[in-house]
Formats: sequence, structure tokens, C-alpha cells
Amino acid sequence: MSEPLRITRRFLPPAAIAIAGSLALTACGGGSGPSQEELEEMLAADGASASAAADLPDVSELRFAAKSVSCEPRMSSDTAGAWETSAPRSKVSGDSAKIGLRDVEGATETSVAVSVLDPDEKRYETTAELSGEDWATVTFPADFANGPDSLGKGTYTVVWSTSEEDGGSFISCDGFTVG
Repeated sequence: MSEPLRITRRFLPPAAIAIAGSLALTACGGGSGPSQEELEEMLAADGASASAAADLPDVSELRFAAKSVSCEPRMSSDTAGAWETSAPRSKVSGDSAKIGLRDVEGATETSVAVSVLDPDEKRYETTAELSGEDWATVTFPADFANGPDSLGKGTYTVVWSTSEEDGGSFISCDGFTVG
């Protein structure tokens, strides 16, 4: 037995309806209006920006889920590069965790911001330097100003972003568990 066909409804944003209505009035009046291709481009651009803005989570909402080894809610990066992260995949039993980021394309020479959120929702921040394809690595909590003396049990979320000088744009999210 095959899966049933699922029909989803798509709603156009108000600006898209206004553009379509304007085109209809222009066509009825005999004046020259946008072509069909121009109208489709306007609708696509308006619909994409409206849905993209509504779908983007705030970086502060990201939390690492150890079972899926991913961060929720899912978030894509607009930062140029082919990004890889590293973090312990088995439970950390000591008092530190080594975490890293690299651009596989090696096109990046910049400073990046690293934010670690602990199980108690306390945030710690530092920076690291990216150079070519090399890993930028830091050790939590040793490389973080005002970091905790030891790691408490639970799940930690690691968020990488461009430095404030480069706009502070989201790059990637990762995490680790202390057990």
C-alpha cells in the first residue's frame, strides 16, 4: 500500500497578494505592467524573505541534543565556508572538553566567537583564530574567561559565530555531555 498523498496549503504574504492585484488592475487598464517573469520574481523574492524571517530561530534558542548529536531547533549558516565542528562524542569524565571548528575549504583567515551554554543555562564566551584548513580549538573551561572550576553533569551547547567585527553571524552549533 502506498503512502497517501499529502496536500499542504501555502498562503501568500499580503505583499504578494497586493502585487498580483496590481498586475490584474494594470492589465485591465491596458497600461504596461510587469511581465509574467517579473511578477514571478517579485512573488518568489517576497515569499522567500517572509518565510525565511519567520523560520529563523534565535541563536540563543539552540540546544545540543546528545541522542541525535545535533542542535535544535535546526539552523543553517549563511556564513561562507564548508564548516566542520569537533567535540567529545562520548561522555566527558574529566574536568575539560576540547572543542573545535574548521573551514574545510580553507578560505577563512579570521577570528571566531565561541559560546558555551552549560546545563544550568549559564553562558561562557571566548574567541579562537581560524587559519586555512586548520582546526581552531579551545578547551572548555580553561580557555574561557570566568569559566567554571569544574564541569557539572549534563549537556553543554557550543555555538560558533563570526567575530563581532565580522558581524557576529552564526556558523555552527555542536555540543557534548558530561556524565
